Amino acid sequence: DEDVGDDANDNDEQVESIMDELQVWRERNESSPYESWDNDRKSEFDQWIEKYVAILSPEADGSSIDKDATRIALLSERPIDSNKSKEFWSKVHTETEAELFLEDYRKHAEEKLQSLNDASSQTDEEKQTMSELQAILSVPFERQLQKILDMGTLRPVLDDYTPGTERNAFLEKYTPIFLEGLVMEHLVPDADGPIGLDDLSSEIRDELSKQWLPGGDIGSRSDQEPRFAIRMIAYGTDEFATSRAERARDMYRLWNEYKVGRARFEEALFKKGFLPVEEDGTRGGKRKVKKTPEK
Repeated sequence: DEDVGDDANDNDEQVESIMDELQVWRERNESSPYESWDNDRKSEFDQWIEKYVAILSPEADGSSIDKDATRIALLSERPIDSNKSKEFWSKVHTETEAELFLEDYRKHAEEKLQSLNDASSQTDEEKQTMSELQAILSVPFERQLQKILDMGTLRPVLDDYTPGTERNAFLEKYTPIFLEGLVMEHLVPDADGPIGLDDLSSEIRDELSKQWLPGGDIGSRSDQEPRFAIRMIAYGTDEFATSRAERARDMYRLWNEYKVGRARFEEALFKKGFLPVEEDGTRGGKRKVKKTPEK
C-alpha cells in the first residue's frame, strides 16, 4: 500500500511539473504564435507533446496521437498562474465560499471600472478592460454564482492541476454521464460481422465471450462462433437492442424514478410533521403527540 501511495504522489508531482511546463509553452505562443516558430522550436514542442501524453495518459502511445489537434487544444488557452488557480479553486468548495468570492470579485470589478471612468482619458488597453468589466458586471449575480458552483463540481476535469488520482476517480464515477448521447464507435454483436474473437485483444475477447454466448444474441446456431462489428451508436442507448442491455437500462431508469419518488414522499411527510429534524440535523421518526386525558 505504501508503494502504491508513493507512486501516486510521484505521478501527481509529475503532473504538476508538466503543467508548469505547459504554461511556459503557452506564454511563448502568446508572445509569438506557433506558426512563427522556427523548425527547431516546433520540433522541440512536438517531442514535448509525447512527454505530456506519457505523463497524463501512460496507457496511450504518444508517438501515434494527432499532434496537430493536441497542439491546437493545448495552445488555445491562456497561460495559467498555478498559485492563482489553486487560490481560486480553494474558494469555491461550497456555495457559501463561492458567494463570498463572487461578492468580493464584483466589488473590486466595480471599483476598478469606476476608477477608469473617472480618468480624464483611457488608453486602448484600458478601454478594453472597461469593456470586459462592463460585460462581467452585466451578468446577474445569481447566474454567475450558479456557473461558479457548476465549475466547482467539475473541478477535477477543469482544473489543470488536479492530482491524477482524484481526476481518475472522478472520471471513473461520472464517465457514463459525460458520454451519455455522444455518438461513438461501439463493438456490437453481429452474426455476419467482420470481426471474430481472434481479432480482439485477450482482455476484450474474454469479456465478450462471457457476455455474448454462441446461439444467444448473435446467432441462432449453437455452434456459431461469436462475431462482431463496429458501429456508430449514441452512448447509453439500446440501439443494438440486446436484452441484457435493455434490462440494465430499465433497471437504471427505475432506480432513478424510485429515488425521486422516495425523496418526494419524505418531503411530504416532513411538511406534515411526520419526519421532524433531530438535533444532529437528520430526519427522525414520527412526532409524538401528547394525548389529551379523556374526561
